[in-house]
Amino acid sequence: MAVSLLTVSLFAQNYHYTERKASSVAYPNQFLFSPFYFWDGTFMLSYERIFPSGALRITPSIKLQNIDDKYYSQREGWGLDLGYKFFLSSRPYKVNFYLGPYALYKNTKVKSRSHQVDDMLMSVAQTYNILGIGVDTGVKFIFGRFTMDISMGGGIRYAYLDGYNYDNSGVDWWEIDYKGIVPRGNISFGVCF
Repeated sequence: MAVSLLTVSLFAQNYHYTERKASSVAYPNQFLFSPFYFWDGTFMLSYERIFPSGALRITPSIKLQNIDDKYYSQREGWGLDLGYKFFLSSRPYKVNFYLGPYALYKNTKVKSRSHQVDDMLMSVAQTYNILGIGVDTGVKFIFGRFTMDISMGGGIRYAYLDGYNYDNSGVDWWEIDYKGIVPRGNISFGVCF
């Protein structure tokens, strides 16, 4: 009797462990980076935590950029982008399609070129605060310890100039002071652990 109870107990534990292992990801933590943001003078590093039905993403960024422009010389700042990916399948696989919301904040200081005013060399720094919300869709590939993520989406972007009564805004969505609807897309590469 004790032997049969022990056998049933071991079978149940083995079954529970196998089911739990099948429904989880082997390496649920990921660090991803996007090399395409380097051309914009931005370094972004994303951390993602994979769950059975989705992934939570936290992406801090730092911008340090010299500008070859008639009026401006440098941009520097930081940002934070948060998002959640709802996988379209109920279990994570090697290829996962997703849809999910994001929210972002960026703080960017733009320095103007120095120019002569009344025998004095003048330079102005303006700080822009950028808020955004929207939806991303894409596909995530997970192959062992490596991952790749391709996404596209869009949302609402609102930029305001800190300390100024500023009514004008950029007319093109890539300008720093643009307010309106913006597209976005990205390709990221990373490692799982």
